[in-house]
Amino acid sequence: MAAFLHRHAHWLCAHTAAADVVAEIAETAATAKRAAYPHQARKFRVGPCVEQQCGGSLVAVIQPHEQLLPSELRCDIDPEHAWPAHRWRELDRQVSRQNASGGERWLTVVEVSKLWGLSTSNVYRLASVNSWRRRADGRRVYYYEADVLQSVG
Repeated sequence: MAAFLHRHAHWLCAHTAAADVVAEIAETAATAKRAAYPHQARKFRVGPCVEQQCGGSLVAVIQPHEQLLPSELRCDIDPEHAWPAHRWRELDRQVSRQNASGGERWLTVVEVSKLWGLSTSNVYRLASVNSWRRRADGRRVYYYEADVLQSVG
């Protein structure tokens, strides 16, 4: 595509719609950047707290890339029940052993990115190369956890 643009830049830039195309591309790029790198921490409920005799819920707090604060899981009742992102896999194994039921789990691109320290573009590439099962809920894509674990461990 770059070679085509370079070869035909003269007449492309002279076209009457060139300014409109550049404006649309810039707007699309800005929208994509805001979606990929939000400025606010995102919070969502993960499930019940895993600590014995605790009736709280675990809330995932995902910090944006430029934020100095770490992402973490924290209980909404007891602040002592908190796990930084680098311990989430360990916590997941603990919960999996406790819940021998083994239900299906799906992960978002951002979750896979944060948990394994990958860029979102690498997550999409790995999903494609390794044929991860996926499902969509509106605009959000989820990947089957077992497929992710088989690829990235």
